[in-house]
Amino acid sequence: MIKKFSYGLACSAFALASLGSATVLTPGTSGAGSGFSNAGFTLLASTGVQALSSGTFTANAMAWVYSDTNNSFCAGCLDFVYQVTRTSGTDPIERITGGSFTGYLTNVGWVAGSPGVTPTSVDRSTGTGSVIGFNYAGASALTGTQGTQILVVQTNATRYTAGLMSAIDQQSANGVAFQPASVPEPISMSLLGSGLALLGMARWRRKKS
Repeated sequence: MIKKFSYGLACSAFALASLGSATVLTPGTSGAGSGFSNAGFTLLASTGVQALSSGTFTANAMAWVYSDTNNSFCAGCLDFVYQVTRTSGTDPIERITGGSFTGYLTNVGWVAGSPGVTPTSVDRSTGTGSVIGFNYAGASALTGTQGTQILVVQTNATRYTAGLMSAIDQQSANGVAFQPASVPEPISMSLLGSGLALLGMARWRRKKS
C-alpha cells in the first residue's frame, strides 16, 4: 500500500546532506556515482516499510517520490528514492534496482552523509534504459543487518505512478516503488487533434446551414 507520509530517517538525512554531484546515466552506461543533497524537496508519496524475501535473504525496504526544487534537470522535477536494509538469510545483497525510466533523463547517486553502505557503482540498462542499478560488489555487499544509503534517481519527469524495485543476489526480492508516468502526448499531436476537431465542427455547421 502506498502511503503519503514522511519517513524520519530519510527526511533528516536529506536535510543534513552536503551538496555534491551525482552521475548522469544514459542507456547502457555506468559510473562511480557520488553523493548529493536533496534540500528543497517536497515528499509526494511513500510506500511505507515493506518486507522483501528472495528465499535466500530477507530485507526491509522503502521507496519515496519527491518534487525537488534543486533537481538537476528542472526545478520541481521528480526524484525517485530507495532504501533497503537486509534483515536475515544466507546470501548477501549485491544490487538494488528501480524502474522504469524509459524515455527520461536520469542523474543517479545517494544522499551524502546518510547512514548505510555506499554503492560501489551505478548503472543504467541497455536499450531503452529502463532499469537503474546500484551495485554493492565484493566487501561492500550487504550482510548481517546492513542497509544502503538513501539512493536517489533524479529525473526530468513531472508525473509519477506505481513502479517496482528489487534487491538482488543469486535471487531477486521484489517490492513496490514509484516510476515516472508515461510520457505526455507531444504538444504537436495535441494541436493536430484540436485542429481536426475544429475542422469537423466547421464542416458540421456548414452542412446544417
